[in-house]
Amino acid sequence: MNCQVCLSEEKAEKEGYLLRIFDLDPSKIEEKLRGFSFKLKVSLSGVEVEFESGEEWEKAKEILRDFVYSDKGEPMEKVVGDLLREKRLTLSTAESCTAGLLSARIVNVPGSSEYFLGGVVVYSNELKKELLGVREETLERFGAVSKETCAEMLRGLKNRFKTDCGIAITGIAGPGGSEQKPEGLTYIGVYVRDNEVIEERVFNMGRNPNRFLSTQVGLNILRKMVVEEGT
Repeated sequence: MNCQVCLSEEKAEKEGYLLRIFDLDPSKIEEKLRGFSFKLKVSLSGVEVEFESGEEWEKAKEILRDFVYSDKGEPMEKVVGDLLREKRLTLSTAESCTAGLLSARIVNVPGSSEYFLGGVVVYSNELKKELLGVREETLERFGAVSKETCAEMLRGLKNRFKTDCGIAITGIAGPGGSEQKPEGLTYIGVYVRDNEVIEERVFNMGRNPNRFLSTQVGLNILRKMVVEEGT
């Protein structure tokens, strides 16, 4: 197996046959593709796998299908945007620790106004309460960085914007944190119509990489939910 791993945050130019993968460790990819000839490029966006053989690319796409988000080298926000446009679904966002990064990524895609209505940045607890209806007792009992607060942010987003889909994120980007709530602890909530998912993640890449990873996870959850809804 010809496998070369390098760290990169730059979008690679398409060469040969590519798969973009997220939420699967490079070592697991190597294990699943033992016997294949490929190169790996690892970045915050996930893992890009490049093949010389179209036949191996097709086989790998099937083997890794649960984790492949693009077979054309597209970024996650473009893949999600195309899905939303195709399904005629609308999207809104509620961001705390990401502070608008998620919305910025969404509108990086030309034509995003067809599906993205807007969002709120609720960095403070006061704005979480005022704009999204998060309850004072929830914040006092569980804290701003909690599954319970994320759930109320998500439902407040749905009630306020009435979009088909929504993403809410609250976390500790860093530096800081505690033993109970370490740096990088993040709650990411996504709804698609009546279906709702809230995930807890702990990122350990530093402040701004943690913020990016939070948005990447949120977009990937949304992608999977929209795909599953259509199956």
